[in-house]
Amino acid sequence: MIRITRMAAAAAAVFAAVTLAAPANAQSYSNQFSQAKLLHRANSSVPIAGSGTVVIQVQVNADGTHKVTRIIRSTNPGDNAAAIDIATNSTYSPQHRGKTPVTGFYDFTLVFHGKSLASNGVVASGTTGQVDRLIHAGKYDAAKAMVQQALASKPSDPTLNQQLATVDYFLKDYSGAAAAFEKVSSISKPFIPVAAQSYAMAAVKLAPTDPAAAVAFAQKAVTLAPSDGSYYILGSAQVQAGNAASALPNLQKARTLAMKDSKMDTIAKVNIDASLLQAYIKTGDMASAKTIEDEITRLDPSNTTVKRTVGNQYLAAGNDASKAGKHEDAIASFLTAAKEGDKDVAVTAYASAALEENTILNAQKTPPVPNDYLTKMKPYADQALALNPNDALANYALGVAMAGAWIVGGKQKADYKSEALDALNKARTEAQAQGNMSLAFNIDSFIKANIQK
Repeated sequence: MIRITRMAAAAAAVFAAVTLAAPANAQSYSNQFSQAKLLHRANSSVPIAGSGTVVIQVQVNADGTHKVTRIIRSTNPGDNAAAIDIATNSTYSPQHRGKTPVTGFYDFTLVFHGKSLASNGVVASGTTGQVDRLIHAGKYDAAKAMVQQALASKPSDPTLNQQLATVDYFLKDYSGAAAAFEKVSSISKPFIPVAAQSYAMAAVKLAPTDPAAAVAFAQKAVTLAPSDGSYYILGSAQVQAGNAASALPNLQKARTLAMKDSKMDTIAKVNIDASLLQAYIKTGDMASAKTIEDEITRLDPSNTTVKRTVGNQYLAAGNDASKAGKHEDAIASFLTAAKEGDKDVAVTAYASAALEENTILNAQKTPPVPNDYLTKMKPYADQALALNPNDALANYALGVAMAGAWIVGGKQKADYKSEALDALNKARTEAQAQGNMSLAFNIDSFIKANIQK
């Protein structure tokens, strides 16, 4: 009895074309929050008593108005009046949740040296003073040009490098900011907040392409400013780098801190939970994964990210099992993905299960009969097509099933061949339209090897 040619097409479709469904659009937590910022620092109209450091808490309202609420700490009470005067007459931009300005607080650190007000923790004089004034005026391009010129003759100057990093941060060049901070052996206290955010945002940017570097930057962000946001970014980078076990404690800390924060919005909490859910699944802790899954559903009943995340993990498990030759386990994972995932995941999962059945049929010692393809492969392909009749992989799976029934049946059923060609040609057209040239090539190879030979 003639059997379908065992070739790379079906396997490649599972290994290459059966990709994880794209994650649902969800803004990352790091983009949900930006702190209040100082726009312009006023001069003091009150005499400065002497050297000291005063940290003032300023409430910055959503409309940009502000008020001094308290002195957080002071090393020289005689400077308090001058510090309050400066904080009162300075201007600020409010913190944001996403694009929405909200009321928040700005901790204003003022350092006095003798009778002078220091700039960013150092006396505001010479080039560093000019750069500082440009930064506070929001003239970042001019500040960058000046600080780069100064660094040409003093490349290791810690203040200039930290000012360059600050400018890059405000210009949204987070990788550049992190690189500039890397040149400083010890980051000065006034620069720590922007350094922490620079490392965190650089980690977010690098995670898809260089997970190891992203983890290193995220760890520095946590060291400088441990918070729900920095722990979340570190944990997410570790998951991306394939180290879910290390990610778990960091994501758990992020979740604990976020759930205690009454001001934390639902989107941010869901994003943290989604990363934690992924880590639990990757480490095989399905009981904890189910708890987090239920929590996401309670927080946001309309959220689809959780189903996509869970489904993608089972698709990945199915692909891994298939590569290891554990085809029955692969089918079980694909069917679980279809059950737990969203619609797009389910289509891919059912089609993958069908193609996995084809691999099993081709490997068994007893030659298959037409009914094997019609009762084992075709039902999965039909389930995929019921959800999306135009899916390329699902049509390919149907075409392989009908071609198998036609070939092992002695090529007696012309309608089997016709149905196979219709499905395969449609699959090839859809794959080409989607830019999935690998799948299109596999389909073309299958037709030439098994039907047109």
